[in-house]
Amino acid sequence: PGSPSHGELYNDDPRLGDARMCGTTASLCGLTSVSTGTVLFDTLRLDIMLHAFLLTQSGIPVIYSGDEVGRLNDDTYHDDPDKAEDSRYIHRGAFPWKVAARRTDPSTVEGALFMTIRKMEQLRASRRVFNADADMRVLETGSTEVLGISREYEGEKLLAFFNFGEASHSAGLQDELPAGAVVTDLMTGEAVDSLEIAVGGHDFRWICAEI
Repeated sequence: PGSPSHGELYNDDPRLGDARMCGTTASLCGLTSVSTGTVLFDTLRLDIMLHAFLLTQSGIPVIYSGDEVGRLNDDTYHDDPDKAEDSRYIHRGAFPWKVAARRTDPSTVEGALFMTIRKMEQLRASRRVFNADADMRVLETGSTEVLGISREYEGEKLLAFFNFGEASHSAGLQDELPAGAVVTDLMTGEAVDSLEIAVGGHDFRWICAEI
């Protein structure tokens, strides 16, 4: 109740109150009501943050077809008797080629999402700290809403913070970085000169250091 998320139950058991959830990432993040062609970055942040979390993990990331352009739920499966009983078709509709055509325009929802995910993919491919053999552990952030993950490999250390709450939080770096370390915000390319960084609501930070 009160959530902007749009999805449907799958394989639910009313007796046990047990169920799974179906829907595209964009719709589950609340993008269903966004007017296409209007950039609402506050709404996009959660979608982008979840993809950043995915790309922070080791292994091969899997981006569901259409999630890279903010594909929305397809409710038309309800009208097909061969599909109506399986709610998974809500995220298995025909690929939205007209929507995807807007992915090169940064002033659109599709373009903002596509270009940001592409940038994260390129960073992941270019930095050795994302190597599958990196040492990885969970960080103590002092907040139940902010998840912190550390990756370390061959002299590079990534401190990744993901804010699942709506309010901004600060994250401390002092316990994780040696004195004099060269620290960069990977998404902006700017140097980080503070031992406290802000992580906005439904946002993330990729902080990388040469150690």
